[in-house]
Amino acid sequence: MTRTEFLREQTVSGANKCRRTPCPSMSSANEDCSLSERKALALKLLFDTMPVYIGPRELIVGTRTYFTANPGNEDGHDIYAYSPPTRVPYINEKDIELFGCNQGYYNKTHYTPDFSIILHKGIAGIIREAKERREDPTLHSLNREFLSAIVIAYTGMKNLILRYAEEALALAGTAAGEDREELLEIARICRKISGECPDTFHEAVQLFWFAHLCTIIESFEQINYGRVDVILGEFLKDTPREEASQLIDCLLLKMYDQVDLTTGGIGKYSAQLVATLGGVLPDGESAVNDVTMYFLDAIDRVRLPEPEFNLRLHSKNPPEFLDKAAELTVSGCNFVSYFNDDLFVESLHRAGIPAENAREYSFDLCQDINIPGKGDFYTCGNVSLSHILMNLLKNRRDFASFGEFLAEYKRIIAGTIAGCVERFSKAEAQMDLYAAGQFDEYFDGIRNHGKPVNRAGNSPMAPLPLLSALYHGSIEKALDLSFEPYPIKAKGLMFGTAAEAVNSLAAIKKTVFDKKLYTLDEIYTACENNFAGDDGAVMKNILWNCPKWGNDDDYIDSIAIDILEFGLKECRNHKTYFGGQVLGGIHQPHPVPTGRGLMATPEGRYAGVPTTVTLTPETGTMKNGPTAALRSASKLDPMLIQWNFCVMVNYFASVFKGNSGKENFKTLLNGYFKAGGLQHQPNVSDAEELRKAQLEPEKYKDLIVRLWGVSAHFVELPRELQDEMISRFI
Repeated sequence: MTRTEFLREQTVSGANKCRRTPCPSMSSANEDCSLSERKALALKLLFDTMPVYIGPRELIVGTRTYFTANPGNEDGHDIYAYSPPTRVPYINEKDIELFGCNQGYYNKTHYTPDFSIILHKGIAGIIREAKERREDPTLHSLNREFLSAIVIAYTGMKNLILRYAEEALALAGTAAGEDREELLEIARICRKISGECPDTFHEAVQLFWFAHLCTIIESFEQINYGRVDVILGEFLKDTPREEASQLIDCLLLKMYDQVDLTTGGIGKYSAQLVATLGGVLPDGESAVNDVTMYFLDAIDRVRLPEPEFNLRLHSKNPPEFLDKAAELTVSGCNFVSYFNDDLFVESLHRAGIPAENAREYSFDLCQDINIPGKGDFYTCGNVSLSHILMNLLKNRRDFASFGEFLAEYKRIIAGTIAGCVERFSKAEAQMDLYAAGQFDEYFDGIRNHGKPVNRAGNSPMAPLPLLSALYHGSIEKALDLSFEPYPIKAKGLMFGTAAEAVNSLAAIKKTVFDKKLYTLDEIYTACENNFAGDDGAVMKNILWNCPKWGNDDDYIDSIAIDILEFGLKECRNHKTYFGGQVLGGIHQPHPVPTGRGLMATPEGRYAGVPTTVTLTPETGTMKNGPTAALRSASKLDPMLIQWNFCVMVNYFASVFKGNSGKENFKTLLNGYFKAGGLQHQPNVSDAEELRKAQLEPEKYKDLIVRLWGVSAHFVELPRELQDEMISRFI
């Protein structure tokens, strides 16, 4: 058994559960220092005491071990729920009295730091820079306290890495032969990177993993990897291919290190993360390098649903990049997505992002675009187009024409966008008062609101000193990430439930204004009653057979272009308090819970039925095949979309069987991108295989499906999500 096969079997089997141990009672709340310093001390307590573990045959080491048992498990298995480091108390009674609450558990997540910062500066360099900046006599005490928090947090990280060096050395004392040599090398690497910058590829991969591990311990989830091939590629040098490939295999397996956890709504560890490959460099040249291709080969060997891989396809990339990626897709690696790099870079640049920064984009969770370490686009608003539509119908139905109806709908959409940006900007302004040390004004605002205003989950009570140092501008401005010290201030705004809204508009136009079969009163009443009774069933059938999005039908596609481009253009009219341009995106994750909260809609959808993923055709409506679905999506102006876009097409596996399958997929994808398509998220499977997996899960334990922005082993999903997935292939 190869090392990769052995480590994969250890990971998938949950053998790493032996590493988990309950977090002991600890606290930094009574330390005589500032809130941010106490948060860093809480983190350092974890780093200083968390048991270290090096498994057999590991080359990349480091794992989280402090967890708390989940008593809610019904099948008797040992399932653990992660205990976030903020559970180590650092908020004291004076804080609670001052703020009027305890927001120590706040966490926005969806971050994409720049891990190259730590690879280029080293831990010692970050500590030194924070100490030197702290000596500036013009700094406010808040700034100096934050810089001290960075020093504390990174000292804790250094201690953790040194503890791994000691563990490797101890294990080497009882090992022999190749095992002993590998453990001695791990000890050497850990000692070195506990302070210094890496020189070798192995050192770089190990420090990259420790940096990510420690940010996850600080923040719990959704700290994404960024452009892993670009970050690690410069350290490859003359590393033999076999050695580099083995290290990347080990890194991928570390990235799936929490398979034994069950948290969140998909019945498994829910903090799935994203890595980015390909695209172009800041100078505009191809970013594809040997490490890029090694990662694609490693994906093929490891075949685990996390991390997601988002591939930036640029016209300057070599053909073998897409060739290998397409091979992965048609073979069922349903955790690979494709992005039209030429168009996304141009659209970001047109929205005001400097060209060299636009070329650096990566992703946080799902398809949300970010500039690693230089911006945080998540998020200033979420506009649910279907909820707006149903509220409009609830309140007014006396429209003489479809144009009049559509104009009112647009007016409300515009007002909703403005309201989102206004609320977000107020929160930014409130946080800015705190960052500037204007505490009287800040706490006046708290008294007016009854609690601290938080910006999309950020609060001054929940600083992130370790993560902050991986953002450009944080040490220079001596400000925590929560106060937006990074240079690019743009923010994304998301349009959700778009396909349902577009399909509903087309059904209303066809049945109310064109054919005059029904009135708006009758349709809304039927939706309120969930199409009950014989008349309701007849109406539902008529509405469901109206034109549907994703069939290359200009009747409905023209409506989609009109309403979606209106919303996207409206984003251009807004900037946030800090001057950040609002970026337009279209995305709808979590189809089951989203659908559960949405009443019946005029396209003939029952209440509670899962929504579709973003602009994917609704289940059962893709009548003209995947090419037509992609043609519909490509009709939208790509220059209006900068932040998020997803078209998932579910392909029957039989479509790509045979030697021509890979070429067929490449032809389809290239044609879509050439027509102006922005993104594609393929899902290759079939209903029969999924049903068999429900009946005999032990035979299909490696079957991977794409849910929305996350993927999972099908047999590990709750039955509700399994059934929803099967419905996509019927």
